[in-house]
Amino acid sequence: MEKVRVGIVGCGGFTRYRLGNLAKVKEAEVVGLADPASDQIKTTKEVHPHLKDVPEFADYQKMIDDLKPDAIMIATPHTQHVDQILAGFEAGCHVCTEKPMVTTVADALKVIAARDKAKKVGVVSYQRHFQAEFRYIHDRIASGEAGKVQYVSAFLAQNWYHGTKGTWRQQMSLSGGGQLNDSGSHLVDILLWTSGLAAESVSAFTNNFESEVDIDSAVNLRFKGGAIGTISVVGNSPQWHEDITFECEKESFYLRQGKNLSIRDRKGQIFTAENLAGGTTADANFIASCLGKAQSESPFECGLEVIRLTEAAWESAASGGSAVKVK
Repeated sequence: MEKVRVGIVGCGGFTRYRLGNLAKVKEAEVVGLADPASDQIKTTKEVHPHLKDVPEFADYQKMIDDLKPDAIMIATPHTQHVDQILAGFEAGCHVCTEKPMVTTVADALKVIAARDKAKKVGVVSYQRHFQAEFRYIHDRIASGEAGKVQYVSAFLAQNWYHGTKGTWRQQMSLSGGGQLNDSGSHLVDILLWTSGLAAESVSAFTNNFESEVDIDSAVNLRFKGGAIGTISVVGNSPQWHEDITFECEKESFYLRQGKNLSIRDRKGQIFTAENLAGGTTADANFIASCLGKAQSESPFECGLEVIRLTEAAWESAASGGSAVKVK
């Protein structure tokens, strides 16, 4: 293939952002737009007029059957991902899905098996894998230069509770869970991917307020090898704030507000990381992977690790905070 023919499943707001990234990838060609809400497709075409003649579908399966795209990209309510991913692989498509990949460990194992059977590419759109600061920390830890990871933490405050009221994100049947598996999915993934740690046990408390789903979460973690950590997701906050920390034997990494990175070492030196080399985008990496020009840098295994930890946290919270072993 010289080009990858892509069918879009779900045409909401985030898809419009993704299509901006995709438009910069010369090997990508959008051949179909699928969404049961025609107004979402209309808005997408208004934002991206170069797609004005692209065929429209109310049903993603019909788009796949009629157009036989090389790949599909999914951005729909979370519980719908599993069937859409499986349909893509069944049709011989490569698949890129928005986070979270799925909402149960059983579904994660199911889509990974389908990917392997189809021998196709599967990517979860975790864009932080391509962010310069996280790539720098990842490489320092992976090389051993930072020393063994001892402690990790992530804190996110966001006006998620009020901002998503009345939407599918707070309907359990569509979201499959609350903010821990929505915005918090990015935190869980980036802690695991950057550090290379694997979660062993989880103890968690959550607060739903008046919602069907978790809004605030406080999660304590123990990892294989002895490291410990915390993840705090505050969905009922009046403002956005984020702090991420990696404490290693030789170096410490403090990332504040998603971009301000400082590094401290045993000699007492403090460095501010500037002009770091970043990666590409999840969209560009997906297309390159479909063409065999790159390896997926955010494979389905990352989605599996996220839901393994998240499902254990939900189980712990439901039992009053008792420690739960990660499956």
